[in-house]
Amino acid sequence: MAIVDVITEFADALIEALSPPTLAAPGGELACLCASPSTVGFDDAVIGQTMVQLTRVVNLAGTAMSGLTDAAGRAGLPARKRVKTSTDLLKQLGITPAAAHRYARTGHAAHTMPGVMVHARTGGVPIEQLDAIGKGITFVGRRVPLDEDRRADLARRLSCQVTPADVSQRARELALEWQPEIDETDPDAVPVAENPDLNEMTLVTGDDGRTTGTFDLDALTGEELNQALDPLCKPIPQPDGSRDPSTAKQRRSDALAQVIRTYLNGKERPTVSGGVLPHVTMIVPTHCGDSSAAGSSSQVASLGFTGPISPATVGLVLCEAAMRRVILDQNSAPLDVGREHRLVTAGLRRALEARDRGCAFPGCGRPISWTDAHHCTPWSEGGDTAIDNCVLLCRMHHTLIHQTGWEVFIGHDRHPWFRPPLDQANPDRQREPIRSNARRTMTAAPTAAA
Repeated sequence: MAIVDVITEFADALIEALSPPTLAAPGGELACLCASPSTVGFDDAVIGQTMVQLTRVVNLAGTAMSGLTDAAGRAGLPARKRVKTSTDLLKQLGITPAAAHRYARTGHAAHTMPGVMVHARTGGVPIEQLDAIGKGITFVGRRVPLDEDRRADLARRLSCQVTPADVSQRARELALEWQPEIDETDPDAVPVAENPDLNEMTLVTGDDGRTTGTFDLDALTGEELNQALDPLCKPIPQPDGSRDPSTAKQRRSDALAQVIRTYLNGKERPTVSGGVLPHVTMIVPTHCGDSSAAGSSSQVASLGFTGPISPATVGLVLCEAAMRRVILDQNSAPLDVGREHRLVTAGLRRALEARDRGCAFPGCGRPISWTDAHHCTPWSEGGDTAIDNCVLLCRMHHTLIHQTGWEVFIGHDRHPWFRPPLDQANPDRQREPIRSNARRTMTAAPTAAA
């Protein structure tokens, strides 16, 4: 029987086993087992053995798909199917981009780990582990000369790790352990740790919209990165003087975000077409009077790189943004492009800086260069872009205002005041206003000097 027929027969049998019960049929064996498993242990053996065998099937399917993906590329199948790569073929089948790239990488790297592939062909190695081992071999191979014996030893060492993350970490350790000594007779020789040609960085936006990344930097670039982040990572006490609840990892990510925003504020950086210096690209759909058009397209705002975002983040971006109106017809073709408007002028910004002297959130005081201009009453709700409706906030506290119950308003003294969220444990407790950081005093008494 041809392999395609075998796989088809197995898939049909699994479909039948998973079919739910109906009036006309009792349902498949697996469907019934999953719907009503024995609670006293009668089904333990069947459930356990089936899970073991299905694990083998999943692993074997991944190994087979990686091999077929590589074979398709070498056979020229993508070109005949009018796509660029084998990865595109997999995407057309409904496989997610991340999984498609994993199959392609593993298939391409299979020849570098023949010993591991022996176990993979018996269903003993998941595709994620194979991919991690292949990437680990490539990583070490770029830094250390590998002959056939050393590559086999490396694959064996990496295959002993428990998770893909462990494989990656072990590969980095071995690259350092095995790096060749510098030839002192060669003045052009560069230590592995100091070679910028080996630098790598990945950025991936996940299904939940969050961006994760890894990087591998030479010693000098790593030192510069630490020098940039270190002074921005200090803990910020709470308004009541208690310690900063954020972890070191959270503060480090906030510091990186601030470095990025400082760079985006720079006027000397490269621009996009037309000399525009965008911080982010955000599309906010609006529909005026045409309910049919509203039902035919997404109602959710979206960022250019990372995709859909919540109304809270929309408000955060719109607080200090240049906006351009584009009117589309029912076919999403542009009808009119409006004039760009910047919400906070340079003069108003200077006035806010003179009044707030940095982040106005109580207890913060981060420098002026770190701050955004926040509208107390949102501009989209009719709030004026004026000194009596704006306040400077660092990005961390700007986000806090938009996403939590904290409130900020301009008081009768024309300075910002803050009101903490409602205490759910004590809902009757009065929410006392708190002065801005620039006007903090030793007492909360209303008669305290400004």
